[in-house]
Amino acid sequence: MIDTELIAKISVRDRKAFDSIYDRYASVLFSFCLRILKQKAEAEDVLQEIFVQVWRDAPRFDPRRGSPRSWLFTIARSRALDRYRSRKIAQNRMEEETSAAINGISSQEDLQSTRIRNQYVAKALNKLTRKQRMVLEMLYYEGFTQEEISERLAEPVGTIKSRVRSALIALRFHFNKRREKKPGKRKL
Repeated sequence: MIDTELIAKISVRDRKAFDSIYDRYASVLFSFCLRILKQKAEAEDVLQEIFVQVWRDAPRFDPRRGSPRSWLFTIARSRALDRYRSRKIAQNRMEEETSAAINGISSQEDLQSTRIRNQYVAKALNKLTRKQRMVLEMLYYEGFTQEEISERLAEPVGTIKSRVRSALIALRFHFNKRREKKPGKRKL
């Protein structure tokens, strides 16, 4: 059976057609992703994302715009480059934070202050709902975009954005409440 026919069958949720496309292209797409990402585990994750997208988007495939092979490689390239960029952003963010932390810590007193602040932030995060905490961790600690979080959790981007916003509002409220309780000079 030719690839175009298989994609047409996948669009009506034919599992055998999907298996055939997978068997035909998985190894070459994996190699392609591995060349971009240089990490086997990440290439495997991206391969899975590619075929999830094939299953989901098969009804939108238009053979007049290109061959199934081109379509698959376009998806693979896009997914692999998104993962690569996301990883680079997360690495840069971690390097910046680590560098700032190292440069900012000059004494034992500073270390103690940093530990206390980290404990305080951890307590504040624990006051959020599980879903709020999860999206903030994925966004700020793991470096995922809101669109990537949406795909990973299989939820609409709008839901993810709302969850991030409500989590940040809850944290701001918690931090402001804490600040009001601190003893200090009162304004007259």
